Amino acid sequence: MVQTEDSTVHVVMGDVSGHGAAEAALAVHLRLAWRTAVLCGQSQLEQLHLLERILVDERLDEDTYATVVSLVFPPDGRSVRVISAGHPGLLHRHWGKVSWVEPQPGIALGLFPGRGDWSETEMALTDRDSVVLFTDGLYEGRTARGRLGEEGLLRLAARLAHLEPQAFVDALVRGASLLAAPFGGLLDDVAVLHLGWNRSGRV
Repeated sequence: MVQTEDSTVHVVMGDVSGHGAAEAALAVHLRLAWRTAVLCGQSQLEQLHLLERILVDERLDEDTYATVVSLVFPPDGRSVRVISAGHPGLLHRHWGKVSWVEPQPGIALGLFPGRGDWSETEMALTDRDSVVLFTDGLYEGRTARGRLGEEGLLRLAARLAHLEPQAFVDALVRGASLLAAPFGGLLDDVAVLHLGWNRSGRV
């Protein structure tokens, strides 16, 4: 997350395929490159093209790819611009309710280098709205009814919609973990980020 001098807030979440040291190092490279691109004034699309070039140059395996979601919150707090490169959708919390938002889809970085078809989705927000980003490890676990999946995650989130942000995130991860526990638990990495404007005008 980076807040620029004009009070615009830039956020990125990504997930590199694989689980080894090389993949972890690549993720660090991509994060640092993204931060530099934001501070240099590159647009969201320019940032994704740059990240894909770095991924392709630095990966040890041609099958390695990364999913990424990029968000920009303008200073007025009334909207958020979202671009997804193969990343899962997000949760939108609005007046005690939770809905699933699927931004305009685009291919993951590195799958077809140079052929990115990414485009922007703009979401309207009110003062009390928030969005929740996550990696697919949160809903890929097995449950008694099969994979939790997006619909199962949304049902779980809806039951927790009354909670404050930190409690919501903790309960969401705990709930998904408990459902998957009898079947080996959550086997993939899990990251969750809850974003909303506070009274000081910061995300």
